[in-house]
Amino acid sequence: MPKKLIQPTYDELIAEAIVNAAMGTVRIHFDDQSAPGLIDFGLGPRLDAEVTDVLEVSSKRDQDTNAMWQQINRVYDGRVHEVLRCGWAVQFEHGATIGKGASDRVIAFLVDLEKRGITKVSADPADLFQEAGNPFPSTDNLRDAATARELGLNVVHQIGDSPDLAGRIFPSSFVPTGIARATADAVSPYVDDFLDTTTGANKIKKLAEKGSGKRQHLFIWSDISHTSVGFALKRGWLPSDAPTLPDHIHTLWLGSFFSFENVYTWRCEEGWRVHRVAEVLLRWNRRAHDGSRPALRNGFAPAGPPAVRTQSAGHPIKTAVPHRQPTAKGQVSDPQHPSPQVTDPAHY
Repeated sequence: MPKKLIQPTYDELIAEAIVNAAMGTVRIHFDDQSAPGLIDFGLGPRLDAEVTDVLEVSSKRDQDTNAMWQQINRVYDGRVHEVLRCGWAVQFEHGATIGKGASDRVIAFLVDLEKRGITKVSADPADLFQEAGNPFPSTDNLRDAATARELGLNVVHQIGDSPDLAGRIFPSSFVPTGIARATADAVSPYVDDFLDTTTGANKIKKLAEKGSGKRQHLFIWSDISHTSVGFALKRGWLPSDAPTLPDHIHTLWLGSFFSFENVYTWRCEEGWRVHRVAEVLLRWNRRAHDGSRPALRNGFAPAGPPAVRTQSAGHPIKTAVPHRQPTAKGQVSDPQHPSPQVTDPAHY
């Protein structure tokens, strides 16, 4: 019996979508585990073209989170629940029980909320006191919050009843994190620490061996609990120092599920840059909902062309930056005068 081919993970698919949008490439082949030592993705300008770029992806997300998301994808991915009139955003607590029985109870809870006209429930007791004109929570409020906690839900809220949303559940997950530095100083050391691990060294070795003569890309998803990386990325702050990378690596990519909409890149000739990739991911998610792609997490969006907005030294992205931060060249970016640029794949 032929060996069953293994499809890429969600973390790998997200990384591939980001790199393809920025580089103007498409997937030519991927590591389906049919042979040892295959590169994660071989990319090129067209499906019938030669491979011009090779991509290796490494995720630092913890195993419990990955296992939970495999269950979420299996139960909720791309499904329309006819018993629901509206679409719902559902945030699961870290470690929540996911499965057919659990999902049936979640859907029954949402159906009951729709019948009673409730559009949002939070398991956080503090949220019960924030409704205008309701200084004290009602018995129903308390009961709904308790039910949400029992189901492993952090918050659920209704997002619309249009035909493209009705009956759909858009899941996300909540992971407790820690204290973050108000600078980007932790970014380069984080990359260096990863490259010093066995996993990092193996990724670099594979790119050198399998990617000779091609542009070599290493994409790292940082651990969501490492908030100093995620917070700096979310704010669009550029590190002032460089990671230690071998010369054959064309582009280092660094993302964080703490800040899903932005990614860092580093190149020797450019230093650090921030790319806003929300449109890429939202378009991918839209395609997931029509059945042509597996869904990504953290949102849904109207259709539109993918665009990668870039921030380099002295040119902050559109996202507001509350403090002036040193850039890679020692300049200071001015958050009051952003100058977003759209990456041109032909000149990237």
